[in-house]
Amino acid sequence: MKATRISDYQFFFIIFVSVTSLTFFSVPLQLVSKVKQDLWLSMAIGTAVDLYVAAILAWLGNAYPGQSLVQYPSAALGKAAGKLVGAIFLLFFVGVVVSSLWIFSDFLARTLMPETPRFLFSTTMTLCAGWAASKGLETIARLAQLIGAVILIVSIIMFATSLPLFRADHLLPQFENGFGPAVKGSVYSASWFGICIMMGMLMPHQANPKRTFRMKTFAVLLGSSLMTLYLLYCIGVMGPYMAARLENPIYTFARITRLVIFERIEVLLLLVFITGTFITMSTLYFSVAEGVSQWLGERWRKASLYGFGVLFVLSPVLPFRHHSALVDQYLSKWFPMVALSVEGGLTTIVFLAAFLKKKLGPRR
Repeated sequence: MKATRISDYQFFFIIFVSVTSLTFFSVPLQLVSKVKQDLWLSMAIGTAVDLYVAAILAWLGNAYPGQSLVQYPSAALGKAAGKLVGAIFLLFFVGVVVSSLWIFSDFLARTLMPETPRFLFSTTMTLCAGWAASKGLETIARLAQLIGAVILIVSIIMFATSLPLFRADHLLPQFENGFGPAVKGSVYSASWFGICIMMGMLMPHQANPKRTFRMKTFAVLLGSSLMTLYLLYCIGVMGPYMAARLENPIYTFARITRLVIFERIEVLLLLVFITGTFITMSTLYFSVAEGVSQWLGERWRKASLYGFGVLFVLSPVLPFRHHSALVDQYLSKWFPMVALSVEGGLTTIVFLAAFLKKKLGPRR
């Protein structure tokens, strides 16, 4: 496949849109009910963890220019171990897509179109994301610039129009139960923010990879700050206990907000974040296809697009109800544990191996 190049700002908007859309559909479900008004600390810790991982990936990308997250392990750990670690990264991306599509399809089926089969949502998203991934990263990046700007504009309008409903006393008292719940809650934001390790797949395509960490930092800080404001606004408008009982308080917050010419502002907000999810899924889909072509060979790129597409389409058909104990265990424990192990643990191991190899190699 012909190599493509994206600008710093295109990379910025891919990460920004991914952080906001992942937060909208995934984080509120676990975070608000457990942490309530202290969630800002959980979001801040999650952001710090993600920036730590970003610093590691930026170092690896500059140490091995032109290579990706799937290729770093082979250079640092050797071919056999590197292939295994690269496969783990690929499987992680696949698991993230399946999990995200399940959450996305389930949410839409229960809130927006309850009579629509869930697999129709996953089919539509997979076809659109697969098309974008097949067209290349530059296509995704251009769309991300447009959608990112729309997210910012709509968010500013929502914050301004809902300000009369906001009550600051709903955010008090802070740390009523100590710092423990907020620190524990940070695993949810950190695990979902950490999905942006896909920057390791994007860095070889950047026109100026030395600016990757700076742009990633700006994008994550803006995205996490914006979504923290959304969650705090939800609590400020509805109160901590009402917001904690809702599955997605941001969606309900949008239903309360009224604009002059829009009566169903929540539909507009939902459409904005659905398009944001499209960017995230497209980037992950591209990362999977790119990684498979680097792991097995270029001829496997197209086969991976079709093969994994079938799995992605079928992800909402998994026989689990939303409120089942298995789903709760997976979203609350298994996914955060696996995600942080891969995003933070595995990347750190690769970094340490590469760092020691760079330092000790010339002395031999």
